[in-house]
Amino acid sequence: MEPDPTLIVVPVRAETSEEIDPILQTLVSLQASAPGTPTLVIDDRSPAPQAQLIEVAANELECAYVLQEDGEGHSAALNVGLSVAAAHDMDACLVNPGLIFEARGWLDRLRARTGTDGELAAVAGGAVTEAGGTIRQAGYFFSVFRRTWAARLRNVPQELLDVHEPLLCPVSSELQLVRRRWIDEVGGYDELLDGPHAALDFCLRVSEAGGQCVLEPSVRARGLAPVDSEPHDELPSAHRLRVKHSGVTFRRWSPEIV
Repeated sequence: MEPDPTLIVVPVRAETSEEIDPILQTLVSLQASAPGTPTLVIDDRSPAPQAQLIEVAANELECAYVLQEDGEGHSAALNVGLSVAAAHDMDACLVNPGLIFEARGWLDRLRARTGTDGELAAVAGGAVTEAGGTIRQAGYFFSVFRRTWAARLRNVPQELLDVHEPLLCPVSSELQLVRRRWIDEVGGYDELLDGPHAALDFCLRVSEAGGQCVLEPSVRARGLAPVDSEPHDELPSAHRLRVKHSGVTFRRWSPEIV
């Protein structure tokens, strides 16, 4: 089965002029590494001066720009992108601002990623590395010892990804391809959740509906600045995640103990 056309979705917010530069670097990187792929910049209510600069830059880079009107927050911005993609019969590739892609082909590899059943994966994700050469996250796992979720391979040298096989696991919205069919199947992101917990909830809902979420380790983006990608258990969204999935065992997402 051929994958659907893809819309790249970049949710942004800039409180200061200094925060605009990482956004621009990501858009330039996307233009160079995935040429011809339509890109939608969704502005999560940046102050007017910054919003105007982002819109001008997006237009110059031939990216569509939308100022978020309904809802507020990162997950709401992602839902705007998912809705636009679904309305145009497209898959959606979510990309956080501040990521740099250093070679072409990454999007094609995500789009071609299959699951264990040989079908196109419902959700395919890539790894994110830090500037120093370590891994920020390569999906998420559930720790049977701590009874919490954590970023896979965090702070491990990125060379490990060279010998890493594709893996069934929840993947981060920092770099995540969602098939158009599954936008209809499970809906969008929970706007009461944010960050890693929102991505975990989305992937868990996809898995519970019969879809597969797969990490493609050959797809990597470099973060311009360190970001905390851990789903900290003390946050309110961690409690909401547990309540929503209280009837589901997370053991399948735990590394095998040998």
